[in-house]
Amino acid sequence: MTKPLLICDCDEVLLHFAGPFRTYLDTAHALELNFESFALSGNIRRKADGSLIEKKDVRTLVEGFFADAMEGQPVVDGAVEALAALSDPYEIVILTNIRDAYRDRRRAQIAALGMPFPVYVNDGPKGPAVTTLMREHGRDAAVFIDDLPPHHSSVKRDAPHVHRLHMVADPELRPLIPAADDAHARIDIWSQALPYLLRQAAR
Repeated sequence: MTKPLLICDCDEVLLHFAGPFRTYLDTAHALELNFESFALSGNIRRKADGSLIEKKDVRTLVEGFFADAMEGQPVVDGAVEALAALSDPYEIVILTNIRDAYRDRRRAQIAALGMPFPVYVNDGPKGPAVTTLMREHGRDAAVFIDDLPPHHSSVKRDAPHVHRLHMVADPELRPLIPAADDAHARIDIWSQALPYLLRQAAR
């Protein structure tokens, strides 16, 4: 029997992003990140005077982080063990919204942490990418895991038969975002997600 796909996001699902990005902003740019909402825009201030960084500059800072500091991202607790257990019932692929220029570094990054899975990069909503992955891999069944609700909405629109699990790995961020309306479930801890995903694979 053909395995279903497990299409898994990377940042704040497999690797921590918020903490390392905060450290990067502090040390490289004298900026402070304090989450008052589940967004980067509106939450980054200059340490010198407390003024907000403009929205148009946030993307540049994120790009700088991936260019200079992404290898410092620590793995989320339980992710390596869970994906190892899930690699038997699923074919696992990583779908991450970063530039194509960083794809090989990201593949090497997660492989070095014990997750040697194919990495696909994307820009924008993930529904079209999920549809493409399923077609290219010849699969009818899949589970999608991501921390951002808009991606679950996108996948629901483009591939409604895909099962969608909402996960936010960072404990600081979890209270700031409700469960995604277009996800089937919200589980933030890999040790709890593992049995759930095993049950999905058996269906």
